[in-house]
Amino acid sequence: MEEPKPGDHIYSDRGSYYHHGIFVGEAEVVNPNKDKRRKLSHGVIHFRGIQRNANGKASEAECQKCLHKADHMGVVLTCIDCFLKEKRLHRYEYDVSLITFNTTRNGSCSTSSCDESDVVIKRAFDFFHNQSFGDYNYYFNNCEHFATACKTGKARCNQAALGAGVAGVVVYKVARRVTKGILW
Repeated sequence: MEEPKPGDHIYSDRGSYYHHGIFVGEAEVVNPNKDKRRKLSHGVIHFRGIQRNANGKASEAECQKCLHKADHMGVVLTCIDCFLKEKRLHRYEYDVSLITFNTTRNGSCSTSSCDESDVVIKRAFDFFHNQSFGDYNYYFNNCEHFATACKTGKARCNQAALGAGVAGVVVYKVARRVTKGILW
């Protein structure tokens, strides 16, 4: 993939799922506990649940580039290396044809159109600063929901919704509406 542009919805293949985020380019990160600041040239805002190591414990290492700790949850601003975790970078495509949408892996594109990059970046930073995207839920409020909400103003997840075909989409949409009042 060519160099991402600010406002791009990017993702990396983690094997059984894709991890999504919004590339914001230049940004400043702050670690308030240590009063450290870093300028990032390749910043990514993304939504995370807790990450555990092989022993089932949250990792404690802090990235020297972006000051991010692997156990931080919610909407985070990290360097692109922390986002990728040594995986390959992909750009999520919008405005694709129905044929393309139906013949590519779920979670890599959408038939929806998206907003201009300045609007996308503002939404991503608003979610980050306000921590207002809710609690992470693998099926109903995940990183793809976050990235599509930044790009379009509406949270969607093709990975979770389309993994079980048309019947899965119907069940997913009903369950998401029902649980939205309970979980968020």
